[in-house]
Amino acid sequence: MKRLAYNLALHCFAAPLLFSYFGPQILLKGRYKHSIKGKLGFLPTNITPKSPGRIRIWFHAVSVGEVVALAPLVEKTKLIIPQLDPLISTGTETGQKRATELIKSSESFFYMPLDFPYCVKRAVEIIKPDVFVMTETEIWPNLIHELKAAGAKIALMNGRISDRSYPRYVKLKRFFKETLDSIDLFSMCSDEDALRIVQMGADPYKIKVSGNIKIDSAFKTPDRAIETTLRKLYQLEESEDVLLAGSIHPGEDSIIVNSYKELIKKFPHLVLVIAPRHLEKMDSIISAIHKAGLQTPMLKSELDKGIKRNRNKIILIDQMGELFNAYSIASVVFVGGSLVPKGGQNIIEPASWSKPVIFGPSMEDFRDSSEILLRNEAAFRIKDVNQLIERIDLLLSDSEVAHKMGNIARNVLSAHLGSAEKSSEMLAELAGLTVNSERN
Repeated sequence: MKRLAYNLALHCFAAPLLFSYFGPQILLKGRYKHSIKGKLGFLPTNITPKSPGRIRIWFHAVSVGEVVALAPLVEKTKLIIPQLDPLISTGTETGQKRATELIKSSESFFYMPLDFPYCVKRAVEIIKPDVFVMTETEIWPNLIHELKAAGAKIALMNGRISDRSYPRYVKLKRFFKETLDSIDLFSMCSDEDALRIVQMGADPYKIKVSGNIKIDSAFKTPDRAIETTLRKLYQLEESEDVLLAGSIHPGEDSIIVNSYKELIKKFPHLVLVIAPRHLEKMDSIISAIHKAGLQTPMLKSELDKGIKRNRNKIILIDQMGELFNAYSIASVVFVGGSLVPKGGQNIIEPASWSKPVIFGPSMEDFRDSSEILLRNEAAFRIKDVNQLIERIDLLLSDSEVAHKMGNIARNVLSAHLGSAEKSSEMLAELAGLTVNSERN
């Protein structure tokens, strides 16, 4: 009865809205032309019925952030199950592009069909997975119904219930109960996430806490030679410290720039490096710099061409894929998406470099890792521009405190590695295989 009501709502309300959105986007702007067929349930021709003796797991990630967490899980599962055929679906074209770059053990990539019965049924009938894996928390009643009818096991991996979505899920608890009952395994990021999914109606006996796979995917062993190379490329003098503001969103640019303007009164040799979350927002950052009366920033691409920085102390990273390595030259890191309500950005990467990290109050998307750092006094959470200036001042004034914070950040996060391996073992068992814990 609840699914009938859900489908009535889909067809009466969601379908017209989707048509009015996707139609003009496809016809006038050329967007979604690569994904629309997949969203209607049509699969690429290389996805064929499963071969005898193979194990088929359908992994789903919504977008880029979930793909990053999914990648180590797929690779670890392939090591445990050599006969695995992993199929990877995403909800966005950018997510699919990233999936093809990161997940090398699969050749089968497609778009998640919209949750209309005829769309998901078409896809499930061809794929017929042994196990379906969704990451984070994305619950689609029709898809789960069709998967269950086809005999698939269903797992929620790296389960995380954000502060923003939790109240909504609890209000709809009665509606989701039937769908949650169809899920065989809930592998949650933290004890708090486990408690939240129980309060949403999940069976406590199906729940395990395995940690956050994003720590496995984002935590890397840095190549220290990169720091030497980049300090030379950025033409940094020994006396110059670097404030690196990573993944900056609109609304944070003026805060960063005005903080820097205040800080250079005490630290005249401080260099500001800004990496916008979206490159198309660079103009707003440049505008904030001009409004503050500061010199037009240099672009990272100009440094790549060998153009001299001279006395310019503001550098704007204008290329994708640069941020992780750029953290190597930072004296202090501020991670964006956190002073505006965007849920925060990746704080694990700068911690990998043993850098002291500062972030704002909005860190819902990285709640686990931010709480680990705060609990161990390995990061600062600030609420406004004044606190930001105070914390940066402290870290620039006392290099011993800065180094200590950075080292603790790296050590405590490295202690939480291994979630991908634990999760892959759960999937193997869900597929009916015996896992040899001494295989390594």
